[in-house]
Amino acid sequence: MTASCPTVPDDGVVPDVERDVARAALAAFGIAADADLSFVKHRENHVWRVRAPGVDRALRMHRPGYRDDAQLRAECRALEVFRAAGLRVPAPVPTPRGEHVAVVVDAAGTRRQATMQEWCDGGAPVGDVGAAFEHGAGPEPGALYRLGRLAARLHQVASTASVPPSERPAWDAAGLTGPAALWGRPGDLASLDDEQRHILDDAEHAVAERLAGLRRDRATYGLIHADLTFENVLATPDGLVALDFDDSGEGWFMFDLATPAFWCGRGDGAAERVAALVGGYAAVRALTADDAAAWHPLLLARALSYLGWAAQRPDDPVSVWHHEVVAPFVVEGARRFVETGETGWPSLHAAGDAGRDAA
Repeated sequence: MTASCPTVPDDGVVPDVERDVARAALAAFGIAADADLSFVKHRENHVWRVRAPGVDRALRMHRPGYRDDAQLRAECRALEVFRAAGLRVPAPVPTPRGEHVAVVVDAAGTRRQATMQEWCDGGAPVGDVGAAFEHGAGPEPGALYRLGRLAARLHQVASTASVPPSERPAWDAAGLTGPAALWGRPGDLASLDDEQRHILDDAEHAVAERLAGLRRDRATYGLIHADLTFENVLATPDGLVALDFDDSGEGWFMFDLATPAFWCGRGDGAAERVAALVGGYAAVRALTADDAAAWHPLLLARALSYLGWAAQRPDDPVSVWHHEVVAPFVVEGARRFVETGETGWPSLHAAGDAGRDAA
């Protein structure tokens, strides 16, 4: 998951064991160990920029235990399919032996997976979820419209091209609710009081029931990004680039649209911001009654997943922000969903109509 909170400055201090294992991984990709290795970020994975004569790449040292080798290979193959269809996504770089995943062992004896991509230069994230959620500060409607178009193009390709199976746990009803929820249970958030926890538990059951009744065919369900936050989309002179498919897997396409819609769907101007996002999507890929039926349960499922994520990381600064800022908003949406079947947040078709009018 991308850091969904106000930007936390990175002091650039990386444990020696991480720098050493990153250098060890360079050899597997045919790059000299003395290449320039610059730390970029650490959220779930450690990401490095690698520069040498004729080389400018991103090295990703993956979080141990999150993905197996087959899942990472499938992600790289999917990126290649997206690129072949003209989408701007990272370009995987295989090892000289043609492998997408290299394995090295760190000083503690832990097996570490590495993948490499061409560096995407000249871009900046389209926005910051913390600023958008708390203050309604961007992205501007034009950027949201373009983000909606990008999501629609990803789904067009996923629904029509031969995208390899993700081999990952799905973002389906079982992956979004219940004891096997991929990012944890929202009711486990320690800061909740008994009433809030009861509301979230009831909402989780209601969401599970609604998800169980949704259509699952090539028009509604397939490979999704699953973490399409503003930080995971770069604005470049040549257009938007979708990054970080680490959480990708099979799920309902509307889940991808619900992700940015949640972060820009609070406060003054929320309806207009979501309208721009959904309008961009609808300009490329027609919205249907099935999409409308999926919208509010998936929007709330997305919100609940963030609380589950925070519950598993109680001491993380990002989690603290979720406790203090995000949870009260989600609890209120959950209460409304239990009572009415909708969250009270901007609806799909109303937003899409407004977005097309604005365009």
